[in-house]
Amino acid sequence: MRKDKEKNYEWETLNEFLSSADRISGEQRRELDQLYHSHNGNGRVRSAGSDILAAEEAVPGALAESYAIPAISFRYNRALILTAVLALLVGLTAWKGLVSWHDFARVRWEVLAAVVPVAVFKAYGWVLSAFDRPVRVSAAEQAGLDRLRVVVTVPVYNEDQAILDRCIWALVNQSRRPQRVDVVDDGSTTEDYSDLRAHWEGEHQGVEVTWERQPNAGKRRAHCATFRSDKHADIFVTVDSDTALVHNGLEEGLKPFIDPAVQSVAGIELGFNASYNFITQIQNALQQLAQVVIGAAWSVTGDMYTNRGPFALYDANMVRELIPLYWGETLFGHHVVLGDDSLLALAGSMRGRSVQQLSAFGLTMWPETVDHHIRQRVRWARGRAVRNFWRVKYYPLRSYLFWYSVMGIYGFVAGMEVAYEMAAGWPQDKKTVGAALLLMAIWSWLSQVRALCIKREGDTWLDRATMVLIRPVASLWSAVMLNRLVRSWGSLTLLEQRWTTRQEGAEPLAESQGTVLLQAGMEG
Repeated sequence: MRKDKEKNYEWETLNEFLSSADRISGEQRRELDQLYHSHNGNGRVRSAGSDILAAEEAVPGALAESYAIPAISFRYNRALILTAVLALLVGLTAWKGLVSWHDFARVRWEVLAAVVPVAVFKAYGWVLSAFDRPVRVSAAEQAGLDRLRVVVTVPVYNEDQAILDRCIWALVNQSRRPQRVDVVDDGSTTEDYSDLRAHWEGEHQGVEVTWERQPNAGKRRAHCATFRSDKHADIFVTVDSDTALVHNGLEEGLKPFIDPAVQSVAGIELGFNASYNFITQIQNALQQLAQVVIGAAWSVTGDMYTNRGPFALYDANMVRELIPLYWGETLFGHHVVLGDDSLLALAGSMRGRSVQQLSAFGLTMWPETVDHHIRQRVRWARGRAVRNFWRVKYYPLRSYLFWYSVMGIYGFVAGMEVAYEMAAGWPQDKKTVGAALLLMAIWSWLSQVRALCIKREGDTWLDRATMVLIRPVASLWSAVMLNRLVRSWGSLTLLEQRWTTRQEGAEPLAESQGTVLLQAGMEG
């Protein structure tokens, strides 16, 4: 059993919320108590040794005997970094040919003031990211990890049955099996999971699968159903219902917990349907960079800006202390339901360290249409806007995350100023704009090269080259649409705390990709 960590100053400061005027109401407290007494999980302790996957046959799924889930690995490659640096030098030479230093000196000071601080901070983050490596453990340390009681919570809302079956199948057949998987149906309206529940509920080679249905109350309430029901868990794992962990995902995700200070571990999110169409390819380029460069810098400093919803792991003691806040968070009198992953990551930073594990992979279903992609990003933007209040308030001035949050806000505002200045100076500034676009492309390629350290079974060199080459287009899409228009709308409507997706079912299946993938899994 993991020992309680001593609360540090930041964690105590964060918990001031619990004694503030916004703390959970008496009615919410009664709901929590009722949840605790009514949940069907018994929280019993078991010996973990017998729950580690041995050489038995895989447990079959409810709808398919097995599913094809590719193996994924992370290999740090110095040659890739050197290649990126050389590419940067070549690119700067080309940029120098396009714009002279005399032209550069003529750039208005307003533009320089907007661009230079952000560029310098991004470069610093890129350097930091090179120090993030997967945690490796000794045999003795692994034996200690094997004794932990690991409980997985899987909230479900209008999920496709085959996608959900694949999610549970992947969890039950992990190389390091959890002691319990708790499926919480959050009032789904488009699916009947009776057959899946009948198949999975019970014990499967040492894994206890529990299943319950509750009135629709949101992802946090579904999580709390699990958090409150297992008093003996050492680690809580959150997995989205459309996510399949790779075979060793859980085993790898637990390794950072050999450090007693680690409270939160973010898994790496990849798209099961990453190469399906242009939208998923754009998402693939954006997400891989966000994790192997931006997220890697967060991890090195021990302060994750946010975790990934599809797959994250938490110290159970921290989670139990946080339940009242997680359940009843409010902003300006409005109940907050978004930003759940960022709140748990922030709490991990306040209580100790929140990190990521570059070798712990989960494959999720990404939006396949522009409409779904935009609605997902609006939801993320609202959660980000809410959490930025917390980050600026609770992170100390000396922390990387404080300045990352501040520079993010500064870059957002300054970017608007740069766009205005460039438009006002057109066409005289067209040479400067061209140079800026070239420099952005060079920086995009430089950053994206590190994502080649991730090797996914079945990916061709064309797939990997596409991910790098498409990066400038992804950067433009992110800069103009996601980080300006979508983020502006999300920030202006941050009090509209509701889910913008899955109202009519699992949306990736709106096109043929979901069906094709599942058929491939069943055949495999």
